[in-house]
Amino acid sequence: MRGADTFTESLFTMQKLEDFVPADHPLRPIRQMVNAALVKMDVLFSGMYEADIKGGRPSIAPEKLLRAMLLQVFYSIRSERQLMEQTPRVRQLLT
Repeated sequence: MRGADTFTESLFTMQKLEDFVPADHPLRPIRQMVNAALVKMDVLFSGMYEADIKGGRPSIAPEKLLRAMLLQVFYSIRSERQLMEQTPRVRQLLT
C-alpha cells in the first residue's frame, strides 16, 4: 500500500518551514524540478504500489524516499542513519 506524499508542518513548528530556508538557496529550483518530475511519475508509482487486499500499514511515499536520497547525495551524507539524524535540519526540503 502506497503512503501519501503529505507533510503536516503544523505538528513541528508555529512558523512555516519556508521561512527557515533563504529565498536564494540553491536547492529551491532543484526542489521544483524534482517535484515536477515526481508528479509525472505518479502513475508509475501507483502501479508499483497497488492496493494490498490484505491491508497493512502504508509504505513511506516513494516521493519522500527519492527526495531524501537526493539530499543524501547533495550533502554527501554517508549513510541513511546519518541522513535521519540530520533530517530535522533539512526536513522542509523533503516536502
